[in-house]
Amino acid sequence: MDEQVVVPVDVREMTRIVTDQGEIHIIHEVTLGDLLTTTLLCAILIFMLISRVIGGRQDV
Repeated sequence: MDEQVVVPVDVREMTRIVTDQGEIHIIHEVTLGDLLTTTLLCAILIFMLISRVIGGRQDV
């Protein structure tokens, strides 16, 4: 008897690629860590841009 793997994923969040050997199921997920990392990177870029615009060029 073949075992069937059941994953509680909505079909809209999954991409199915059909190959000669079978199907590849890619599950698209965004975790809290992904959101925090992206938010922090964007915040750093924005603050760097603001400091460059406000501070102008500073020679050392």
